[in-house]
Amino acid sequence: MTLFPSIKRGLVFFTTIFALLVFGLFSTSKAHASNDVSGLGLLDINKGQVKVTVTNDETGETTVLHPKIVQDSIKFRSLQSSNDSLDVGYEVFVPLTNSNSSGITPATDDGGVKTSGGVTARLNVNYDVSANNEQVRLNRVYGSWTPSSSLYSVTNRKVDAHSGSIHGKKISKAPTSNTFSYTTGWGYNYRAFGDFIPRAWSSATVKVSGMTATHTIKVEFTYSG
Repeated sequence: MTLFPSIKRGLVFFTTIFALLVFGLFSTSKAHASNDVSGLGLLDINKGQVKVTVTNDETGETTVLHPKIVQDSIKFRSLQSSNDSLDVGYEVFVPLTNSNSSGITPATDDGGVKTSGGVTARLNVNYDVSANNEQVRLNRVYGSWTPSSSLYSVTNRKVDAHSGSIHGKKISKAPTSNTFSYTTGWGYNYRAFGDFIPRAWSSATVKVSGMTATHTIKVEFTYSG
């Protein structure tokens, strides 16, 4: 009988330690997931779901840039039983330099080295993915264009999104400032291919003050299967 309290205290101690270990493992896993975009149903550059282009409006030449994911925008609710809500963004810096032939040209094709002035384009989306990863619901599209100085202007701003499917819904906006945010109110649609893919994109024309030539920056997200 004298051993019972000791055994009881031992069981309580063991249970407490076990609970702390489980909590610690869960917390570590969740923290890791917030910085690991693989396996979360996030938009993937390697799958062609994120595309950034800069087009010379005079010559029609298009350059594909490589955006970087905005880590502080990655948010998701990992405890939902049926769906995961995702909030993710990509940005790209487009360096623009004076050129005798066309006015401005991208100074680099990696979109990440700020060796000169230019414009940073950023696009974010908030969306839900079904438990089986077959359907997507786009909730919100937001982002910005940020010139590095007053020498660079942004015009002809456009933001579009499509819910997907043959009879899907679409929004087409023309922001009047360099920041934007739009909600959709849409339901779920299956991931698909071609013109029926759920997607969102933004575009804008940029130029250097005093120059006539312009370039169009386009950032596009597609939710292909």
